[in-house]
Amino acid sequence: MRTWIATRPVTAYYLLALLFTWSYWIALITQGKHSGTGTAVSHLPGLLGPMLAAFAITAVVDGPSGLLALLKRMLNWGSSWYRSLLLALSPLAMGVVVFAALPLFGANIPPLRDFFLYPGLSGSLPWWVVLLLVLLINGYGEETGWRGFMMERLLQRYDRFHATLIIAAGWIIWHIPVFWINVSMTALVGPMLLGWVFGIVCGAFVLAHVYLISGRSILTVALWHALYNMMVAPRAATGIPAAAVSTVVMLWGVVVAWRWWRDARSRRAPKGG
Repeated sequence: MRTWIATRPVTAYYLLALLFTWSYWIALITQGKHSGTGTAVSHLPGLLGPMLAAFAITAVVDGPSGLLALLKRMLNWGSSWYRSLLLALSPLAMGVVVFAALPLFGANIPPLRDFFLYPGLSGSLPWWVVLLLVLLINGYGEETGWRGFMMERLLQRYDRFHATLIIAAGWIIWHIPVFWINVSMTALVGPMLLGWVFGIVCGAFVLAHVYLISGRSILTVALWHALYNMMVAPRAATGIPAAAVSTVVMLWGVVVAWRWWRDARSRRAPKGG
């Protein structure tokens, strides 16, 4: 088994991530439980699957030294802390602009509490606990695996464009059970599902871009992911804010995908940005 994992670390990682995540989510489905804003049931623990799988496969393949290197990248700003911080905070900047513009369109800025009513978390949690949990579960839980482990391995064989497409496909499949659990995801079933798939693919390119130009900093991409979710997932973001921020990110993703596709087509070596 160890030899098989060592020769197919990406496959082993992905299967283990599915096992960890789907075991929890399918248990909720079989019990008929649903997760939403302020509910007692939470789908969020399942998001830790990619991180746990990355730890496990890294420990098997690279041993303690590899695990330590992974942990260091989870705490490191990468090549430039200033640039990485600006990247990490970019979703927050998008959100500030969008919410500040709401009165121009005849809408009211939501009350402060609504910004921290996050799907899968209790509505009674302090704001700072919400932020911390979203960073640890949504940010690190996913990005330690998808970018920190899987992308690193795929880039040893593929260019940036094709590596990101592989991750996007795996990411879409990984999400499938949550459509039966999270009420906001269930609402997407139908024609809107195509928009969600497109958004996931664009998001994969943006996250890969942030990861690479930050100098492969898991900390930076985890913060970006967490702050983006804080701009589109809470009750305050329902409607126009979530759509506006998501649109900006999708446009960003399209630009990155186009650039990387051209690079791959002309067979230029990946340059990380």
